[in-house]
Amino acid sequence: MKTALVTGGAGFIGSRLVATLLDKGYRVRVLEIQSGRLGGVRSPKLELFGLGGDERNGGMMDRRTVDDATKGVDVVFHLALNWDGHGWGAALPLADRLDVNIRGTLNLLEAAKSHGVKQFLYAGSIAVYGKRDSPVMDEETICRPELWRGGPGPGYAITKLTLERLCLSYHVDSGLPVTVFRIDVVFDDDEYQDLSPETIRTALRGEPLSVGKGEAGASIHVDDVARAFVAATLNEKAYGQVFNLSNPSAHISDLEVCRLVIHAVGSKSRVKSVDTGLTGPSIARVDKLEKLLGWKALKGRRDLEKVILRMAQREASQTHS
Repeated sequence: MKTALVTGGAGFIGSRLVATLLDKGYRVRVLEIQSGRLGGVRSPKLELFGLGGDERNGGMMDRRTVDDATKGVDVVFHLALNWDGHGWGAALPLADRLDVNIRGTLNLLEAAKSHGVKQFLYAGSIAVYGKRDSPVMDEETICRPELWRGGPGPGYAITKLTLERLCLSYHVDSGLPVTVFRIDVVFDDDEYQDLSPETIRTALRGEPLSVGKGEAGASIHVDDVARAFVAATLNEKAYGQVFNLSNPSAHISDLEVCRLVIHAVGSKSRVKSVDTGLTGPSIARVDKLEKLLGWKALKGRRDLEKVILRMAQREASQTHS
């Protein structure tokens, strides 16, 4: 029975990865400062480390906790990101956020190296590509994180690229097998991360909805994300590789999202396009992931549309109740 450590395992993606690993028969350790989406999970194969720790000094910043959590582990999945505590508020200065995440990631990498971890998988982001005037064709596309304008801002994209390069340096210099996934916008059966409740509320009020001209992108179901991580686990073809993790068939424009919301709630809102210059990034292909790991996305555009309609109708029901 393999043992996996998942940092950030109580989050949106992390909790689904934990569930998938448990189903696959793994012993799973989670390094987190709060139970989050794992609050109701009970399994004799699940062990939590770091709960109740301080956001600035606990979790991956606590070397002893990291060391204890990593002993005897076969694989580390690093999904944790400290971005002003539990949210995207970014009230902390960028220097502090960089300091916490770089030091925390270094703690994990050093522990993984010293304890003979067989693979270190890092959850990156397509935000590293920044805003663009052309689609992202493959993983060799030049990264421009300073041009990222999506949530929670360019500092996030710069941090993500810094951390993925740091992880890969341990592959090159220390021989630690490292795999990086640049993850696109994620949705599950109830939530699409690119649709804010405020957009739905604006439609419910019948007010105009503004979208960036040409703004569109692919997305990926969280189950497909978890499956990709599992496909890469202890797979030599994944060592030292960077993969775009997206589903181009689930491509949708901001304009289409707004129209779906308007239809779902019976709104009379109009949609107006605003020229924002560069758009994206939009992932055009995931050939490398499909060919090297034999992975295929199972949930696409129709599944996404159902989630958008469900979110809009749920918000409308709560507003009217």
